Amino acid sequence: MIVLGVHDGHDAGACIIKNGRILAAVNEERLVREKLFTGVPRLSIKKVIEIAGLTPEKIDRVAIAGTLGMMASLGWTNVSPKKKFYQFVCKHGGFFASSKSFANLQKKIFRGSRSREAENYVRSLGIDAPVEYIDHHLCHAASAYYTSGKRECLVVTSDGSGDGLSSSVYKGVDGVLEKIKEVATYNSIAYYYAYVTLLSGFKMFRHEGKITGLAAHGDPKKCYSVFENSFMYAPKKHEPRNTLGLMGEDAIESLKKQLLPHSREHWAAAVQKRTEDVISRFVSDYSDITGLHDVAVAGGIFANVRINQKVLESPGINSLFIHPHMGDGGIAVGAAIYVSAREMAEKGNGLMPYRLENVYFGPEFSDNEIQSAISNAGLESQKNKKIESYVADMIAEKKIVGHFNGRMEYGPRALGNRSILADPTDKSINNWLNKRLSRTEFMPFAPSLLDNAAPKYYQNYEKGEYPSRFMTITFDCTREAQKAGAVVHVDKTARPQVVSIQQNPRYYRILTEYMNKTGLPVFVNTSFNAHEEPIVCSPQDAIKSFMGGTVDILVLGNHVIEG
Repeated sequence: MIVLGVHDGHDAGACIIKNGRILAAVNEERLVREKLFTGVPRLSIKKVIEIAGLTPEKIDRVAIAGTLGMMASLGWTNVSPKKKFYQFVCKHGGFFASSKSFANLQKKIFRGSRSREAENYVRSLGIDAPVEYIDHHLCHAASAYYTSGKRECLVVTSDGSGDGLSSSVYKGVDGVLEKIKEVATYNSIAYYYAYVTLLSGFKMFRHEGKITGLAAHGDPKKCYSVFENSFMYAPKKHEPRNTLGLMGEDAIESLKKQLLPHSREHWAAAVQKRTEDVISRFVSDYSDITGLHDVAVAGGIFANVRINQKVLESPGINSLFIHPHMGDGGIAVGAAIYVSAREMAEKGNGLMPYRLENVYFGPEFSDNEIQSAISNAGLESQKNKKIESYVADMIAEKKIVGHFNGRMEYGPRALGNRSILADPTDKSINNWLNKRLSRTEFMPFAPSLLDNAAPKYYQNYEKGEYPSRFMTITFDCTREAQKAGAVVHVDKTARPQVVSIQQNPRYYRILTEYMNKTGLPVFVNTSFNAHEEPIVCSPQDAIKSFMGGTVDILVLGNHVIEG
């Protein structure tokens, strides 16, 4: 069973799933070089078919994420019909205290607006397989459950909005997902986080990670009450609730007036703390209700690594898995894996959840392609037969190394194959390297770490071992970890990528060489891109970034270019 998955909304992308396993997954932003590209992922569709070595007739099903489309996926906009709808919602907010009422109305209004452009494009490629549209939050749930490695687990999704919902809860048992709760867009907690992003001078639905970084610099107590009065967890209804009773521009104006006496650092700290409190209670409540204590999550709110840590630390939670592409960029995979699992079950061979060995699902480039890119750029390189030792030497000498090798990562994290690597001991790196990459100065850098060192570096590591492979959770740092001060945030946490030799042999060897030279099993790993650019995909992208001054040394496969 071969399924082509397509997402044509925010952070569009495509994938190929064969018998429930991911063969290829690419997001359009990497190919068109437009951050979080929205629209039909034409190049991604072609690329994943190419990576999987398929022809159109080999595809058995096409699964497109989302039943209502973009018109209903964002919470507010200046598009006239949609704006009028949300103005009506805000005016009659009391009626929409019922999640079901809101979701049903939204589905009724927007169902006819679903674009068929992606389906038409697929047909233009000669693919005549049946096409179906899969609910947004079911896509998130499927992506989390089937890659969790847990045959039985609680599955929770939460984001701004998708197909009329902001959250959903499922039981995953023996390869089958059963929905037990849905929460409408009206009660979206993620929107409040987005509102604070906008009020802080950043772009909502894009820069929420900046608020997470900024939060560590503020005091949540200064204005926690503002958010305490804006959203809550309603224990009798077993769902988050929008208690402010406003959405969009009206909610933003209300928050602005209340937050004005305080600094944005305190806004960030307060909305972060309140969101942690509400989401962790949400998950814990359903863990108690279902008796399921292993949890798998997806949706944009779980891009927030501090929230994930708080969920993992909640009473009764045994383990937590975050799908590595937790945002909307992962729902093409969710759509395809859901359809694959369903079709397999109908044939009597159901798909059981499995653990991802790695997430290197993107394109890779041959040595000839790399050499050609170097020559076409008018550059010279040297081939190094001991590349792992060389890279470790350069990091130890405090050079900034752009490391490009093998297949590109799936998801928002660079995990060694499209990464910038640096010395982990210079605590001032947040200032000067962020400036060099045109990034915000308070954003923390993450570490890559050898797996055998992780228990010594991070508290509670064993419970979060699986998501730590994909840099999707924070841990409190031990004293040992603080020897690498550049990768410890001001709140004494870190968001590590823990590396095993099975996951990425070459990258593991670089870390091992670095440890042999310095005594430290860890170095800085940040994504290979400047601010507002997608992570590099091709050798040409990496060379362009190098020539723009992002790194001192560029390593492409075994080729080295020194600045």
